[in-house]
Amino acid sequence: MKSEPLFRTRNFDVIQELCSKVQEKSQMVGLLGYPGAGKTEAFKYYLSRNDNTAYMWFQKTMNPKEFYTKLLSVCGYENTSTKELSFHTIMEMIALRFRSTKGKQLLIIDEAGKFNSQQLEYIHELRDLTRESLGIILSGPEYFHDNLMKWKSLGLVGIPELESRITSYVWLERPLRREIKAICNHHGILDTRIIKSQFYGIDNFRDLMHEIRAFWGH
Repeated sequence: MKSEPLFRTRNFDVIQELCSKVQEKSQMVGLLGYPGAGKTEAFKYYLSRNDNTAYMWFQKTMNPKEFYTKLLSVCGYENTSTKELSFHTIMEMIALRFRSTKGKQLLIIDEAGKFNSQQLEYIHELRDLTRESLGIILSGPEYFHDNLMKWKSLGLVGIPELESRITSYVWLERPLRREIKAICNHHGILDTRIIKSQFYGIDNFRDLMHEIRAFWGH
């Protein structure tokens, strides 16, 4: 039996609802959240419980062909040599896989804040080739949105086309005090004075869990 998350934060629920909506409606959406907002665990939870889903994270050192070669592998073309394949052929193979699989698909691209403008240039083409079958979530920090707006205003190649295809942006929230208290209680820290003095100033869930483990000497 699949395990439930230890604690369902607002961000966790927002991400579950967003993934479901994007997959069902084949949208492309930007998900913006600070480090430690809980994105990765929420993605893992959704992916483990839903079919036709794919996840990949972007590495800053990738050039566009390397990125789409990795995406090709994520799509199921493991161990496929792309040395002799054109960029266009790789893109068509990816699009064909998403279009030919029965049912609505979801692709989550994490660490999107590491993209530079050139690396983003072809995302809108992938979107156009899979518009009816694939939902795409571009997940990154808040500055990913700032970069897009700056590059769009400069008219950099491919960016206005990409940004016009993003249906909406969703910003994740910082932990509320009631969430911090509930998580502390869940982990056996019940004294309100301790929670107020040691945990209320923490502004992300990753550091909160680190401090809870430190509190118990783990």
